Amino acid sequence: MDIGKKADWSNVYVQATPASYLEIVSQQEYGVPDYGIQYLRPLLKMLYGKRQLPINIVDIGASYGIISTLLLHDLTMAELIDFFIENDNSQKRTWEEIERFYQHQDIRHTEYKFYLSDSSQPAMDFSERVQVCEKAYCFDMRHEPLPEDLKQIIETTDLFIATGSLGYIGEYFFRQIFPIISQNSLSPLFAFVVYRAFYSSKIEKVFQDYNYTLLKSSVPFKKGRKFASALEQENTIASLHQRNIDTVGFEDEGFYACEFYLGVPVSEKERLYHWLKQEEK
Repeated sequence: MDIGKKADWSNVYVQATPASYLEIVSQQEYGVPDYGIQYLRPLLKMLYGKRQLPINIVDIGASYGIISTLLLHDLTMAELIDFFIENDNSQKRTWEEIERFYQHQDIRHTEYKFYLSDSSQPAMDFSERVQVCEKAYCFDMRHEPLPEDLKQIIETTDLFIATGSLGYIGEYFFRQIFPIISQNSLSPLFAFVVYRAFYSSKIEKVFQDYNYTLLKSSVPFKKGRKFASALEQENTIASLHQRNIDTVGFEDEGFYACEFYLGVPVSEKERLYHWLKQEEK
């Protein structure tokens, strides 16, 4: 499906804080982050347990550092939404309140080091200001080359993640990072939450070209987010039917359905397939 047929949220990504973004998220019952966290938390624990060193994570299309916030502080989306918009929808949080919220969480996983990328400068500025990343990089991942210092981070990255953003990225980003990865002895993993309507066979081909494979969750998650309009739903269902994907019980119910993918070296396929199936029990 053409990403241009998806509802346009671009106006909420140019705000100084994630308040407007989280308001839309709440209205659209956006379930992608919490769904992704169900896999990401145990995945990070597994990686850290194996290596006993800080885990370097690159979040692709990170928005306002939502996923790094949830993982660093063991928060839920409901708790984040509650802070920014639910307590008093007419009263915006001050910067003092926002910084206090992020700085005084009971938990901070110092064993996780996040590096964020996104095309929104305000979102990247916010993420650095509230310290939910080591560094944030603003560039157009679909068309622009990697910043030079991000290339150095990629050399030591343990895990790349993208939750709901893969449709905006395209294969160019991956065509750039795999030659860097291929020079290292330690092969990173990839964890994606992808709307079924925007799954990219072109990205899958890049993985195959570099001897990686994509393992998929057994059952799609039904409630990625509500469709913003009847037209958005119609376009999505039509696109999925063209690919012979059954939408009964999924997109027919009024939500984007999504799936979790784990990108792994072919040599690790069997071991990590068993890990994924164990997490789904």
